[in-house]
Amino acid sequence: MPYIEIGHEALSTNQLLLPLIELVKQRGVHPDKALKGTKLFYDDLKEQGHRSSFKQLVQVLQNITHYHLGQDLSFVLGQHMLHNISAQYAPYLFHCANLKSVLVTCNQLQNYLFPYFNARIFRKKQTLHFVLNPSISQIPPFANQFLLEVWLSMVCGFLKWRLPDTTISFQLPFPEPEYAEQFRAFCHQPLTFSQHFAGFIVHRSMMNTQQHAAIEALKAPFCQLQSLPRAGFLSHIESYLIAHPKASQDDLANYLSISTATLKRKFALHNCQFGCVKDRLLSQKAVFCIQQQGYSNAQVAKLLHFNDLPNFRRTFKRWLGITPSELRKV
Repeated sequence: MPYIEIGHEALSTNQLLLPLIELVKQRGVHPDKALKGTKLFYDDLKEQGHRSSFKQLVQVLQNITHYHLGQDLSFVLGQHMLHNISAQYAPYLFHCANLKSVLVTCNQLQNYLFPYFNARIFRKKQTLHFVLNPSISQIPPFANQFLLEVWLSMVCGFLKWRLPDTTISFQLPFPEPEYAEQFRAFCHQPLTFSQHFAGFIVHRSMMNTQQHAAIEALKAPFCQLQSLPRAGFLSHIESYLIAHPKASQDDLANYLSISTATLKRKFALHNCQFGCVKDRLLSQKAVFCIQQQGYSNAQVAKLLHFNDLPNFRRTFKRWLGITPSELRKV
């Protein structure tokens, strides 16, 4: 199968789940309580090459929300993961000449480094806009925020360490939390909350920022990797729909070589629907065109293949809860 589903035990347990369990244990929660309902046993997690599923990870995150583990848990976990990833993938990451090379490398290693999100890129003359979407399954809000905080801690930690002269603006899709000081302590980059989508913006002038102590000749070629891991279910589908924006659910089922009924069951298993995935992709493009490129409603409607303006405005309000005109005032 060319993609990872929510229940597939295909993710390296040592990448995030085991460090999380260890941190939780240090803060007073027995591993058995954290692993309740996952059918996983703590001692088994330590076995070399152990694999677990995204469903099991989300269950652990749900279990630990009942305990007061400190508002810095996700950020500390991100720092631990950064050191682990740095040890494993230093030959690929540490000798990228500049930020552009780092971003290209991270894109190619995405399913190794952090397989829970995939990045969609929108290009503007002066800036690059990266939007983060769930890669495997639609993520419950509590788990989505936790994973975004882990990811943010990792990325900002790397920037501070290897590219300290770089400025990247991060956007988060949830309101500023009470523990906002944790973001300031771990991130050191511009942050905005309550955005429509998670992501970050890089000014093109930053792309040539040199990575400290990098030696291009020492950068390891990707052919040294045994094999690249598969993409997540939603990431695989979104890649197809971006390339074929007019595709129907039947077209997608045919592409995946399954029946439409089976596809619907897979969507339900991953907590989403075909229409929701298409809406997310279309709304992201619409927001970028309106906010960043200054397109009129008519231009965006034509680009997204709407037959008339009233239908586009109604659909846009259903997507975001505001009209295109209200978005322009934000």
